[in-house]
Amino acid sequence: MEIQDLYAAQQAGLIDLVDGAARTDVPVPACPGWTVHDVLAHVVGLARDVTTGAMPEIDLLEQWRDPDVAVARDAMTGEQVARNANRTVADLAAEWRDLLATLSPMLSGAVPFPAPAPFGMNAVLVTDLAVHDQDVRGALGIPRDARAPGTSLALATYGFGVDYRVRQLGLPALRLRYEDKERVLGPGDPGATVTAEPFELLRAFAGRRSRDQILAYDWDGDPDPYVVLIPAYGERDDPLDD
Repeated sequence: MEIQDLYAAQQAGLIDLVDGAARTDVPVPACPGWTVHDVLAHVVGLARDVTTGAMPEIDLLEQWRDPDVAVARDAMTGEQVARNANRTVADLAAEWRDLLATLSPMLSGAVPFPAPAPFGMNAVLVTDLAVHDQDVRGALGIPRDARAPGTSLALATYGFGVDYRVRQLGLPALRLRYEDKERVLGPGDPGATVTAEPFELLRAFAGRRSRDQILAYDWDGDPDPYVVLIPAYGERDDPLDD
């Protein structure tokens, strides 16, 4: 699928999940402090901010070690949730669908994102939806979609970030193994290999698994230098099973 089609598929799926929920004030364990409605408010707000050039100027590759980037990111998402807090699901869904006409050519690269959109914004948007789809499923007790449309792209997006962090710290590469695939993140020969289902790797990359849960994957080599680098937003203290 083309990237704009991946986004549209994830959008339709998430709208269906939220629209079909008996209640949208249900807490989302994967996103502490947020409800199902807040997740929808965020993704719609992000789509609006991206298409209008309202995003802050942040380098998402540095959020793992620069507290200012993390603070700016959290302020952005918090504002999106607050801005849309009193809107109905139907209203939010209608705006999001309307935004797709503007967003699709940006996702495909036919039209540039308005500055100051971060590097790789098209992949970031699809990745964000792939992760939040499962966040909402977990909150509502809906079985996971292990082969959701954006899973492969989301793995590649987060993998790019892990590769960056490994290189910045001068570590040997980390090898990922999942299904019949293998990916090496970082330079040279791997210092360790982790094997897990694509679904589990994505949840770990997205900060939805604790250190102990990540260590419980099948590791070959010393995992200690890499465990802290796997979650994109810092380590999670509490385990999450979804």
